[in-house]
Amino acid sequence: MSKVYVDVTAKFDKDGRMEPVQVSWTDGTRYTIDKVVGVCRAASTGGGGTGIRYTCRICGRSAFIFYSEREHRWFVEGKDSARSDWIYTVI
Repeated sequence: MSKVYVDVTAKFDKDGRMEPVQVSWTDGTRYTIDKVVGVCRAASTGGGGTGIRYTCRICGRSAFIFYSEREHRWFVEGKDSARSDWIYTVI
């Protein structure tokens, strides 16, 4: 697996908490996040690096989306940067 940087649309609540609502893959395909199941600080075992890990339901599947506080950008653990099948890696 590799670290793939993606565009994410996020919302912020009145207390400043951030929650991703949509992910745009490198080819422009957009995925709506059905639900954020969990949030924790964690390491990316597949792509390397650490950040805030959001466990999400996307298209009925589980996926991790990471926010790197150090880099101030979002990434996912992709099998192949040219393919958008990262959401099919079920947790």
